[in-house]
Amino acid sequence: MTIHRLQKWEEFRAKALQLCPQNVFYLSEPHLCASPPLGLRLTFYHGQDMWVFVDHADGAVLVKTGITVTNHLDNAHAEIREQDIRDFISMVFPGVEPVSLPPFIY
Repeated sequence: MTIHRLQKWEEFRAKALQLCPQNVFYLSEPHLCASPPLGLRLTFYHGQDMWVFVDHADGAVLVKTGITVTNHLDNAHAEIREQDIRDFISMVFPGVEPVSLPPFIY
């Protein structure tokens, strides 16, 4: 398996639209260098390849995708709403099923 890590949202979006995956997997995760410390990981598979994109918060939005961060002034309660993520994926990738991944447990 080859893992492709794409830094730019436009590249990830274009590759997903080209390859037409059935699912885009998402995970809201800590991103310690962001303010508030939130991030979003999007992943899809095509054949033996995995495509990964990571976004991070900067105030009230995620920097690359523009998804809203709620309670952004309170680091302890800031969050990316799951419904906002699902709506975003469905809007950008019509016909693709958004699938939530469980959080990593350390």
